[in-house]
This record gives sequence, C-alpha cells and structure tokens, in this order.
Amino acid sequence: MSRTRYKVSRSVRNERLFMRKGSDVTRFLLIGTALSLAACSGGKPEGNEAARQGAPKPAAPSPAEPVNAAAPAPGPQNLSSKTETFEFSYKWPAEDAAIPDLSAWIRSNGEKMRAQNEGEAKSDQAEAKKSGYPYIAHSYDEDFKTVADTPRILVLLSDGYVFTGGAHGMPFTTSILWDKAAKRRLATKAVIDVPRLTTVAKARFCAALDKEREKRRGEPVSQDKSGLDEFSKCVDFARDEILPIAKGTKAEALDTIRIVIGPYEAGPYAEGSYVIDLPVDAALLTAVKEPYREWFVAGK
Repeated sequence: MSRTRYKVSRSVRNERLFMRKGSDVTRFLLIGTALSLAACSGGKPEGNEAARQGAPKPAAPSPAEPVNAAAPAPGPQNLSSKTETFEFSYKWPAEDAAIPDLSAWIRSNGEKMRAQNEGEAKSDQAEAKKSGYPYIAHSYDEDFKTVADTPRILVLLSDGYVFTGGAHGMPFTTSILWDKAAKRRLATKAVIDVPRLTTVAKARFCAALDKEREKRRGEPVSQDKSGLDEFSKCVDFARDEILPIAKGTKAEALDTIRIVIGPYEAGPYAEGSYVIDLPVDAALLTAVKEPYREWFVAGK
C-alpha cells in the first residue's frame, strides 16, 4: 500500500498621414504660395535648415515594457543540508513544483523528514558519546520521479535511501497520487481494491517475480533448494508499495500496476528491490474502484 508522506511579443508602429484629398483649386493655391516664398528667400530655406541641423536629434524610443509577462515556470526543487552529524537531500520534479498545493505539501513533508531524521541522528550521536564508541554520520536521500502524468492524475514515486550508521543503509519507496480535478492526494487503497488485486493478479505476479529472480541469480528458482528457500516463495505483495503508472507513449491514461518489493522480502539484501510491472487487462481492471476506472485503459 502507498506510504503517502509526498511553462510576448511586442510591436510598436506609428503611422502619419501627410496629405488629404482636396479640390484642384486648393492644390494650385498651395503650390503657388510655396513657390513665392521660395523666390523671396533665394530658393533655399537656409535659416530653417541650419536650425534643423543644429537641433539635437530626438532620442530613440525605448522598447516597450512587457505587460503582464508570465512568471517563469518553476524548475526541479531540492531541499538539502549537511552537517557533521547528518546529511539530507530531498528532491521533486518541475511537474510537481508547478502545482502549488502539491509542491507545498511535498516541501512540508520534506522538512518533516529532515527534522525527524536529524533529531534521531543527534540522539544517536549523544548515545555514542555517552557509551564511548565512534559515531557514524546518518544520511537521508529521497528523489521523486513522475511515473504518470495524465489529464486526470499525476503519480510520483520516490527512490529513497536512509543510513543510520549500521552495516549498510536501506532503500525505500514512497508514492503520491494527485487528483488534478479535486486538487488533493489520494491513497492507493482509495483507487485500487488491494485484496481484489492480490486475488486476480497473484499468478501473473508470482510468475513475473520468479522470472526476475532467475535473471538476477542466473538460475531457475527452486522451491526445495537450500539456502535461498526463504527467497524462493512468492510474496504477499499487499503490504508492499502498489501504485498505478502510465507506460504508454501518449500517457493519456493509467495502463500499468507497479509493485515495489524491498530487500529481504523477495530476495537477500544484495539483490536489492524488485519492481514488478503488471499491464492492466480486463481482470486487473476489476480491482480498480468504480469511480476511477475511467482513469485506466486496459490492453488486450
């Protein structure tokens, strides 16, 4: 189940009209007057020309200022800090930052994670000092990616890693489902009937998991093989991260159910997390709750 915590032109043109229509008599009078004035002054308006030549040239007009220029679209966001005790990094993409309500929640959640994990780091440091053993700095890293951006829903999945001074850190994932019309977060269980999904998808899921295990181990999965017998059985994915994603090229609808299984559940730590994608078909569509079925598309 989901552990919800988380884009002017200007032109200025001036025109003047220098002549207008009039009678022939008017035009003749104007021409005659102009010739007489020219003869009296020797035919050259020297004084006027000199005045014009000596007059300063008007300054070129400055470009018009933009009116109601659109604010630049926000880019990827990052909360980060580093001390001797604790290192923190928390990122989310531009698609999320462009939605104020969602970005505000993600930022708030990031600050919460920072405060919580930094507090634990300081506590462990104090305990280490008290007990006389060396303290190893803790770290927290979480990076959200967009895995679906359809007209109706935005789905995010984080790739996280937390280290608290042990032999190694632990990876984790967090998903966020954002209803664009309602402007709110949705839990996976609000969209998907998880018990129904585990029933209709079990056979497909187990087969896909064993195929991935075989790829990583270099040999077929055997139920009676010693050593890895614990990691040869199918797992109950109802307790894992389940989320809908869009893998189609046009991304107009959700078309896949993704299941993310952490270390020590489907395999040893060295095998890392398992990601199993199940394309939505008619059977899987029955596990989607009625109000949200139109958000999905089922393949053949």
